[in-house]
Amino acid sequence: MSESTTPNSTAAADGRAHHVRAAPQRNNYDNPYAKRLFLIIDSLPQMQRALSMTLSSFGANSVEYAAKASEALAKMAKYDFDVVLCDYDLGNGYDGLYLFEEVRERNLLKQSCVFMIVTGERRSQRVISAAEMTPDDYLLKPFTGEVLRERLERAMRKREAFRLVDEGILRHEYLAAIEACDRKIDENNEFSIDFMRLKGSLALKIHDFDSARDAYMQVLRIKPSTWAKMGLAKALAGLKSLDEARLLFEAVLADNNQVMEAYDWLARLYRDNHDLSRAQHTLQTAAEMSPAVFRRQQQLAEVAVLNHDLATAEAACQQTLDIAKHTWHRSPTHYAALARIQLARGDTGNVGRTLASLRHDYRYNEEAEWLANVMDSQLQAKSGNADKARALLEEAEGRFKQLAAKLEQEAQMEYARACYQQGKEAQGNEAMQYLVRNHHDDEQLLAHFSDMFEELGMGQTGRQLIAQNVKSVLELNNQAVREAQTGELDTAIERFAKALEDMPHNVQIMLNLVNAVLAHVSQHGWHESHMRRAYELLGKVRDIAPTNNKFQKILQSWRLLVDKMDKPQWAL
Repeated sequence: MSESTTPNSTAAADGRAHHVRAAPQRNNYDNPYAKRLFLIIDSLPQMQRALSMTLSSFGANSVEYAAKASEALAKMAKYDFDVVLCDYDLGNGYDGLYLFEEVRERNLLKQSCVFMIVTGERRSQRVISAAEMTPDDYLLKPFTGEVLRERLERAMRKREAFRLVDEGILRHEYLAAIEACDRKIDENNEFSIDFMRLKGSLALKIHDFDSARDAYMQVLRIKPSTWAKMGLAKALAGLKSLDEARLLFEAVLADNNQVMEAYDWLARLYRDNHDLSRAQHTLQTAAEMSPAVFRRQQQLAEVAVLNHDLATAEAACQQTLDIAKHTWHRSPTHYAALARIQLARGDTGNVGRTLASLRHDYRYNEEAEWLANVMDSQLQAKSGNADKARALLEEAEGRFKQLAAKLEQEAQMEYARACYQQGKEAQGNEAMQYLVRNHHDDEQLLAHFSDMFEELGMGQTGRQLIAQNVKSVLELNNQAVREAQTGELDTAIERFAKALEDMPHNVQIMLNLVNAVLAHVSQHGWHESHMRRAYELLGKVRDIAPTNNKFQKILQSWRLLVDKMDKPQWAL
């Protein structure tokens, strides 16, 4: 069991890894509750007190509380919890399942932490419908203390087995965690299936689709689990076996139409196949069953716009905004997306109200104010106020280069849209070229850019712009890679560094520069300035793209090199 945890436990929120405590030998006097930190998430103070008293009767003496999702997320980023007891209904349409998904995505809990849903919901199919991200257990109210104790001890015993991968996952060292899973799978013990599941999910996370496919197929040869079918379908989609993936997602829903994630994946495949009506219908079906899921509503809005169903798009955009206000997805771009659709519907009155809300909710936020002005320029143009529209857009243009590094991709796209629609094609092209060149290898994002051009009636122009800029980055990148391969490492490093000045968010170029530095140091010995730059770049990639497969491999090479050079202070 773990040693006692204090509120000063190292947190992931500031970029450091959670401290993973050693497990002392169990003895007859060990109390598993006294040595763990609990989090109770419930909006009702009386329920918090009741659960706390029950836990106290078991011997628990370290309990934290949260009344809403945002407070729970802040505490999970700060403390190193062992057990989370979460009410299903968290208010504002936000439920415990969605919080659990968010926590896993943000890497806020170690694998050995127990996450249990406590609910009064009697619609068990709805509550227990999560496919890939499943909490450890569900408790239906009312329940006795003895029932809680039995469920907790069973879940804690199972989760204890995952302690050996805690540190690797919290530090985003997914390849090391996968290797640990392989060792546990080889032991062929009672938790082998659980480690197969974890391995599959980690492989999907870093886009190692071959390993993910093999892991899930290994499970399916043992037993026909829904989560394994879902994982296999995702792996097949990643491997571009799209028809096989679609058939498998459809088979999952035929077996259980409550597996909500399958709808989202099916809709994505239909959309990629340009079957927009089917994609929209699939998302609407899922949204009716489970409306409070941010990404589903956002995807529905995007598909409906492409499908020229602006009424559905506006409703979904409003839902997206309402959900996001209470989650970590909160962003000024959701107001802008809603305003854009309201503009397309000619509803200038509501556009004004949406922009007023944006300015009010994000007062003193420089990027949000800039985005509000961009959208206001569109409103003024639509209202026939050409001079006001031009002045607002010119002001936004003057600040674009200064703010670009801090702006979200969607905000930059809204600016490009405004430029194109108000006759500033050169400025629109400049904004889109910046986006494409910084994300030249992100197929999903490039497709999103292409959709924007189609929406504007500029499909051919947009495809050419995207293709030309992807090609130019690939040529530059390949030239530097060839230089590195032929031993011209200093030249390659400088070429990559120069490219980063123009493309400061291009992850592929950052990683190639680090790779060249590793090769240089391996051949010529320690180089302080090169290694410092590489160290900073790896830290940046870990912040923005920790699941990047190439980053995971380079991270291992980095650790081997600093160990070999006896430079422990350079370990990431």
